[in-house]
Amino acid sequence: MNRRGSQSSDDSYQNGPELRSIRIGSVASTNQPTIAFSSGFVAKEEPIAKQPLHTEEWNLPEELPAIPSGYALGYSHAIIHDASPQTVANRIVEGLAMYSIAPSPHESHPNSLLAEATCGLKFAINLFQVGNGNRGVVVEVERRIGCAYGFHLCCNAVLKFAKGIMDPMEIKAYSVPKCIPQKAQEERLESIQFDIQQALEMIRSERTDAQLLGLQSLERLSVDEYAASILHTNENIGSIQSFLVNDTPTCVMKRRALGILANILKLQPQTERCDKLQCEDFLEALFSALQSSSPHEACAATKCLQASLDSLCPQKQDDLAEILSSNQSNHSEFAVESKLLQERLRHQY
Repeated sequence: MNRRGSQSSDDSYQNGPELRSIRIGSVASTNQPTIAFSSGFVAKEEPIAKQPLHTEEWNLPEELPAIPSGYALGYSHAIIHDASPQTVANRIVEGLAMYSIAPSPHESHPNSLLAEATCGLKFAINLFQVGNGNRGVVVEVERRIGCAYGFHLCCNAVLKFAKGIMDPMEIKAYSVPKCIPQKAQEERLESIQFDIQQALEMIRSERTDAQLLGLQSLERLSVDEYAASILHTNENIGSIQSFLVNDTPTCVMKRRALGILANILKLQPQTERCDKLQCEDFLEALFSALQSSSPHEACAATKCLQASLDSLCPQKQDDLAEILSSNQSNHSEFAVESKLLQERLRHQY
């Protein structure tokens, strides 16, 4: 198998701004927005099948291929001696589902699985037989797109899954030292205004890397009620909704935009929402994202729809209930959000 497959359009975003920081400041409270590492798991790629796996299955061939001659096995690998190849594959898919990492079967190599985290990190998991008459399964994890640190976390987790270890992944959280003075409330609000203005200028830029960084910043900032109120204008909402179109340079943009809109919808009362949050085009975009082949986009759209049920006519609510009942995804976060949306739908009737 050739590990250096054809280049995809996403390769140009391999070193994107997922983990960059644009500001360092003290934290006045736990609710204060900060611009630091992106949440969740942190983004070369071969063709991915259109539909992700919807069951906890990765069906392997009866006999795994041996490591090809001249193939440079990556450093991130492990050899499993205590389980069959299919058992190892089932362990891996089960672990990925626990952490809402979407797996997709490789189109031409059944011994390979492609996986994508919500932040855009993409990596491949390759299984080989040990060879030379020895028993065992070689599990290789190969980064395709995304940050090396995030890949390190996911790689360690995948190799543990392969061994049957399903322990929670440890992600260190750092707090601002107490010796740093806390900002006054007025200064904090001014900082939020400044941060939002900078982020809005970024998303309106023609540079893709600036747009990505601006969307990431707004997603973190919009969890704050004051920040969400600043963003809640038709002009700002329109700028964010422009990333919901299908021809965005990278899929992460749409997820970030949906995340921002979900935060704003959660904090703004239904009766006070601007027209852009209640228009038919926006609702159609949410339905389109909900039926996307990407469970990450569908999950983000579900969060938006949870706060938009009152904007849906009875027919749309029936359509939504039908879509949710037919959706089955190997994505734990999407499953939780879908269940919550279904419960709210039942209360609407």
